[in-house]
Amino acid sequence: MTGGRRLPGILAATVLGTGYSPVAPGTAGSLVAAAAFLAVRQGLPGWVCFALLPPVLVLAAWGCRAGFSMWGDDPPRVTADEFAGCWIACLAAPRTWGVAGIAAAFLLFRLFDIAKPWPVSAFDRISTPWGILLDDLAAGLYAALATGAAVIIHARIL
Repeated sequence: MTGGRRLPGILAATVLGTGYSPVAPGTAGSLVAAAAFLAVRQGLPGWVCFALLPPVLVLAAWGCRAGFSMWGDDPPRVTADEFAGCWIACLAAPRTWGVAGIAAAFLLFRLFDIAKPWPVSAFDRISTPWGILLDDLAAGLYAALATGAAVIIHARIL
């Protein structure tokens, strides 16, 4: 990629520049995902968040590929993977929980993304654009399962 052709790839890879955050760029990209998810869910029917998952995944894959080609294996400035993983986690947050549900999904996603339990850790060792993305998708799935479990536990207690 050269000149102006690089800009779309940079924007996709860094989630509109969040990857350039001097502190915790992955958290910054995840926060943008949580905020975007909340904005979509507040203004539109719930199914829209699920319908947006394929485009989110396509954009994340493109961003990871662009970031890999520009900066190498899993550079911190690539936050497209965190955006996609956090979006998956947020899908499990019930609408009735509002911002608290999105916050819980976000925090659980960051926990699993940082702790990297298996298979997140195995995906993290893959040195390809897919490796950049897959560990965060796995962390997002773990966070979605944990959020779902919290919903079930909460329903049984109350």
